[in-house]
Amino acid sequence: METAAAAVPATSSFSSASPEHQDGGSSSRRLSRLPARVAGAVVRGIITFVFAAVGSVLGAITGALIGLATESGLVRGAGVGAISGAVVSMEVVERSMAIWSSHDSGIWSVLYVLDVIWSLLTGSLVREKVDPAVQNAVESQMNAANSPFRDMAPTLADMFETGTAAAAATGMPAAAIEALPVMRFTEDTAVDAGGEPVGCSVCLQDFEAGEAARSLPGCGHTFHLPCIDVWLLRHASCPLCRRAV
Repeated sequence: METAAAAVPATSSFSSASPEHQDGGSSSRRLSRLPARVAGAVVRGIITFVFAAVGSVLGAITGALIGLATESGLVRGAGVGAISGAVVSMEVVERSMAIWSSHDSGIWSVLYVLDVIWSLLTGSLVREKVDPAVQNAVESQMNAANSPFRDMAPTLADMFETGTAAAAATGMPAAAIEALPVMRFTEDTAVDAGGEPVGCSVCLQDFEAGEAARSLPGCGHTFHLPCIDVWLLRHASCPLCRRAV
């Protein structure tokens, strides 16, 4: 009886110590995994930063080229392009990391991640995503410039504009626009001296043989006939260099 009684506290003492050993073991395992997790987070942050920087630069270049349609569209296009490029790059990195670390990622997932990274580094993915954003920004900017509320928020150029610039902002009569010279492109005149296609700075489309265009006097810049006619009805100046017509 005494032997059985002595065995009871010994058993209870062993059972009470087991959870403490288990908690200590799990804590040790968590602490041993902490450096690996921190290192993984640091590497992931560095990769995201590098790709965001590359996407931002490519987006800024793409946005600046698209924003050449207007004078102030160059700066705004570069800004919108840089932000859009960085956001797209970070989203792609996060998605690629998730696919890469998933347990069911096979050879096709690996190939997908490599293809996305290649498209990101070559700029094709950034240009595909940035173009619509910059186009919308430029269009909204041109609409805002032509709105009746433009005089309520004058720009720096408006505050220092001369009488010629003020007259250019009122637009031209339709008869005066029709009197401007019209040319028609051929296969030879639709390209420059280096053989590269020549494009309209308003719609950003290349000139094709047989298309009609106007060459503005003074600056000599040429645009599609519908593009420049609509512009001149609102602004009596060149949309590219802002010189009065």
